[in-house]
This record gives sequence, structure tokens and C-alpha cells, in this order.
Amino acid sequence: MMAAKSKYQYWVIIPAFNEAKTLSVVLEKLNKSRVAYVVVDDGSSDATFEIAKKYTTHALQHKINLGKGAALKTGCEYAFTRLNADGVIFFDADDQHEVAEIALFEHALQEHDVVFGVRSFDEHMPLIRIMLNRVASFFLMVLFGTYIPDIPSGFKALSKKAYKKVSWNSTDYAVEMEIAARVAKAKLDFVTVPITTIYHELDRGMTFIDTLRILLRALSWRISL
Repeated sequence: MMAAKSKYQYWVIIPAFNEAKTLSVVLEKLNKSRVAYVVVDDGSSDATFEIAKKYTTHALQHKINLGKGAALKTGCEYAFTRLNADGVIFFDADDQHEVAEIALFEHALQEHDVVFGVRSFDEHMPLIRIMLNRVASFFLMVLFGTYIPDIPSGFKALSKKAYKKVSWNSTDYAVEMEIAARVAKAKLDFVTVPITTIYHELDRGMTFIDTLRILLRALSWRISL
């Protein structure tokens, strides 16, 4: 495990839905780096779960597709209750993230409750993605008084303490915004770390309509959280 020199135990949580094309590549890299991880197959119709079982004994499965937020929660509950984790790191199954950068999150978790991965807003990031990210960050700042530069990024980490305070209700991709809102509302200590992201041709990022729906939900969280 990458954090072997640390007194803390961190587990990587990988939500996966129909990721058979990339999952084996990701898990091969994680195994070579000796990273401890849990894969949660979110009701895939392809071979995602079968692939996960070939690489780890910590492969969980939803019988039906419940959404990314639900898959992350299943993984967190398993890591904290069954594996005695001190913290969890969220890592996408589509081979967009660098395995070597997991160490940045492990190190930061030793000093902070929450760690947000922040991508470079350069020419490699689609313009629409940059615009939607800016809008999400602006809304969070207006509603909760906290600025987080890359809310939609799936590469983030939570301590056990933080998870208890931000445990979310969103089952879909709104989970990213809800976590940020709950972190802000609870005034948890967070830090950002720079990350590398590879954008694939079949990238399934949020659309403008998805973002609009999530921002409308954020308005309700301002009252209910």
C-alpha cells in the first residue's frame, strides 16, 4: 500500500459503471503501486464486476444502477466499517487520473479533513468544462461563502471525521456539489492539490443541463443543510 510508512490507513474508492474498457488498466496500475482499493460496480451491464473480481477481493456490486453518489457511499461504508479505514480517496474508473498522485492525497489527509483535487484549467480542458466549473464555484461561494476551484473533479479525499459530517443524500453526479456544500456548511478544514487529468474522446462529463439541475438543488441545500 502506498501509505505504508504512515500510521494512517487509507483506502481508494472506485465507483464503476460500464467501465470494462478501462477498468483493467486502472486496476493493473493500482496493483503495481500497491494501493489499497475498493471497487463498487454500480449495476453495470458489461463485464465491469467480473474484471474487478480478478484484481481484488474488495469488489462490491449494486444489482441495479443507483448512481455515482450511491456507489461512493457504498464504498465508504465498507471502508470505514469493514476495513477500519482512517480516510478514503475517490478515484474514477475511466483512466483519467494518475495513480502516482494518490500519494498527494494520503499526505494531505494527515493534516486536513478534506482534500480536493484541482485540474489545470488550460487548453487541454474543454472550454465548456471550464465554464461550468467556474459557475459551480461561484454558486458555492455565493450560497455558502466558501471557494473551491474544481468542484466536479472526482479525485478527492475524506477523513473518517469528515465523512460522518458530509455523508450525502445525492445518488447521482450531484454528489460532487453536495459534498462541497456540506464541507463548506460544516466549516471543515480542507486543502486543494493539483492533479493531472487525461481527457478521452468518450469523456462523459456533465452537460450544461446537468449542471443547471445540480445548481438548483444547491439552492435547496442552502436551506436544508
